[in-house]
Amino acid sequence: MLNYGMPLAACMALLVGCGGSDDPQDEIHYEDRVVEVPGEVVTNRVEYMPIDGFVLGFWTMDTDANCTGPCLNDHSAYGNSLYLGDMAFAPVTQAPTQAGDGAVDEMLHLDGNVQASTIDGSVLNDTLVGERFSVLLRARTQADELHTLFSLGTASSTALNVQLSRHSLLVELPRQQKRLLVPLSDASTWQEIQLASDGERVTLQVGCTQVASFDRAPGQPILSNAATGVMVGARWGEPASDAFTGDVDLVRVSRQSEANLFCSK
Repeated sequence: MLNYGMPLAACMALLVGCGGSDDPQDEIHYEDRVVEVPGEVVTNRVEYMPIDGFVLGFWTMDTDANCTGPCLNDHSAYGNSLYLGDMAFAPVTQAPTQAGDGAVDEMLHLDGNVQASTIDGSVLNDTLVGERFSVLLRARTQADELHTLFSLGTASSTALNVQLSRHSLLVELPRQQKRLLVPLSDASTWQEIQLASDGERVTLQVGCTQVASFDRAPGQPILSNAATGVMVGARWGEPASDAFTGDVDLVRVSRQSEANLFCSK
């Protein structure tokens, strides 16, 4: 793995100096929350998932015009854009994003031919996530078979793989030899997923309900002893083998065990 990125400690000291813009909307996201009172409807802008220095990536599927090719903007302090390519990593000509019923910005529509990933030299790819972490995903699919929605990996192996089908969710953590298979009623509607670890115990929530958990096996990392990159829409290292079809609305990766922010409203 290449190692051209600024060290995370330096980025955490500078925060906005390591990516993004000076627009405060790039640091804190807001959504319209409608409050109905007798005789009128009031729309308030409220904070949605605050960002701090532990957040390594926060993608709401809006495009970043500053990239050399189509990519998705990272709203964390570190500017870890997701670059869009085909299953052979060739850049696509246009980002398959569109307006829809997503929670914040746009949604990424994947047809099985496109994946989005961080690149060597990014802060995220040069940073060890560690034993305490939180991953948030909001996605949907009409596929009957499991395919990879989200993956973390090193230069040589997969650290985390999350697969979604219309009727099931599968989370794989190879270093812990764990496969968490969860039945779903219908994932053609938006599924809000959180995988979190406090360093000793890993929990999986879907729709604010804990559906699986396990205690960390001693002697092995939960994810990896090395820095990992992110891939959305395919399996890390072998995207052509496991392409996702469906819509992705939000991806968030943090180096601390956050509360389930889907459930904080």
